Amino acid sequence: MPTDYPLLTGSDHWKRKIHTIFKAVDATGQGYITKEALEITAKRAAHYLDLNDEQTEYYVNLRLDIWRNIINRGSYDDNAKISEAEFLQNHMLMFNDSKNRANLADFLVIEFIAIDADGDGYISPREHAAYFYGLNIPTEYSKPMFDIMDTNKDGLISKEEFTQAQIEFWLSEDEKNIYNEFHGPLVD
Repeated sequence: MPTDYPLLTGSDHWKRKIHTIFKAVDATGQGYITKEALEITAKRAAHYLDLNDEQTEYYVNLRLDIWRNIINRGSYDDNAKISEAEFLQNHMLMFNDSKNRANLADFLVIEFIAIDADGDGYISPREHAAYFYGLNIPTEYSKPMFDIMDTNKDGLISKEEFTQAQIEFWLSEDEKNIYNEFHGPLVD
């Protein structure tokens, strides 16, 4: 349960995880996360999956839901730029808020839906590799993380497995947590 985790302290290790995500999502390399950056990551993943134009548009719109609802905190400002400091602060505030923690699983399912490109309710190894590819994380890192998340070893990641991994990633400051590389190897 997300409410069972201690409040985040903003440890150096946790900041390193945030830095890793920020670098991956900053697809334009401008030092900001923007709507355009989310579109780029989605289109890269769609290309990896060989999605047609209609499927790609749907896939991009799911990623833009992440932009609006999580990264840009409910704003529809298409020109917003989120710096790394803002990204870190926003996530620290969001994850330390008791109301947000109580509903964290509902929040995190948005990303699951965005990765589950075929909409079958599971993330396949190929969909997970596409997610990494979209974030410019070498796909060779996808399989080890996929295998960790696939706790029942059925070859698919369920919504529950994904959500548990996300919760562990976001709320744990343990340097030995098995989900630390949820978004690929940590960068310095």
